[in-house]
Amino acid sequence: MVLKDNQEEARPPVFQDTTGWYMRISAFWFATSFKWFILLFLLLPMQVAAVVPGGEKNTWWGIVFTIGAIEAMIGPAICGYLSDRCRSRYGRRKPFIAIGAALTAMALLFLGSADQLWMMVVGYLFLQVSDDIGTGPYSALVPDLVPEAHRGRASGVLSLLQLSAQIIAAITALVLKSVFLIYVAIAIINIVCALIVLITVREFPTAERAKPAVTPGGSFGERAKRGARIWLDPWASRDFRWVWFTRFLNAFGFYLVVLYMINYLTDQVKVFDLFVFSVSQPKEATIILALVISLMGALSSVYAGKLADRIGRKKVIIYAGWIMFVTLIPFSLIPIYWIVVVLAVLFGIGYGAYLSASWALVSDVLPNPEDTAKDMGIWQISVASPQILTGLAGAVVDFGNRIRMGYGYSLAFFIASFAFLFGCTLVKRVQGSK
Repeated sequence: MVLKDNQEEARPPVFQDTTGWYMRISAFWFATSFKWFILLFLLLPMQVAAVVPGGEKNTWWGIVFTIGAIEAMIGPAICGYLSDRCRSRYGRRKPFIAIGAALTAMALLFLGSADQLWMMVVGYLFLQVSDDIGTGPYSALVPDLVPEAHRGRASGVLSLLQLSAQIIAAITALVLKSVFLIYVAIAIINIVCALIVLITVREFPTAERAKPAVTPGGSFGERAKRGARIWLDPWASRDFRWVWFTRFLNAFGFYLVVLYMINYLTDQVKVFDLFVFSVSQPKEATIILALVISLMGALSSVYAGKLADRIGRKKVIIYAGWIMFVTLIPFSLIPIYWIVVVLAVLFGIGYGAYLSASWALVSDVLPNPEDTAKDMGIWQISVASPQILTGLAGAVVDFGNRIRMGYGYSLAFFIASFAFLFGCTLVKRVQGSK
């Protein structure tokens, strides 16, 4: 018995207030950010543009993106719900992370081989499903394991890794010229980061947690009402509604900019002079822009995360919203590359600050501690649902560009700037977090 007690004492604690621990549990978010940033910013728009007529490339890329977004509307919440009720001896979240990471690697290899539009649609949908299996439950780890007083710091480290992943993704795209090799690199990083999380995380033993309050039995109607209540309960929280809506607006603005950036540089900017040097290809120009945004965001995120613990999440988010709004307005009107890069420096600072506080904010206001993964999955619908709108916006962008080249892009970026402004300033309505 003494041996057993000593073994228990030797086990790592559930929570460790160290930078190393925060970075290890955030590793899978590094892989997720690496994957989606390089796919949405660069690879998939290029793959679609290579197989469809030039005047329809935004429309078709938007359609591919929208199909995946429709699945992402329900995938994270369903997988989170299942993980909340998982009674595996390996934990509630870890089995889903492992399965999701393995399937994601398979989907990436398929997508990397896609040379027809239907293959891109199937591969992208497969990737969305696989990603949701892992990231839906994974998103609950911060509210599961990190005490409220430390969530700003945890969110800041998470944001640092997310933005650092984008920097490394951009460098990877520069070094690896082959599209398929880039996909292989994404798959490897996805597996390695999942393993880091699986080794690091010690979840609460099943016996230490009560099962979520779902009473078995009853008529079909009673079971249906209980099932509906599970999904509707979070919306009874005023704070949850406001956090969801403000995240929706910010995600809408983000995807409206990211999805059409490479096509904007290709069709509108065209010349990529940056002070003392220049690049000739839109791909390299896009990567430089991505590097600038991610680097500045990474530099601002850690400080902003600590600041969020000190002065409050809402103040940090509001300041970040104004920065992003002010920089995107001229961005939409002046298609000169060096000006776009300078504005990207400021935008990156604001975006990094926003990310550093947003996870802490939602972790503070989750309504049910026993349904964190399911509630976080519902919160993630606020990221998936605007993807449908921004995907469909590709047809609007092409329509505006047919009236006069650049009109469609300017309209998209102008709308995005106000989405960031409203999405960040409306967090003042949240009362359950400082």
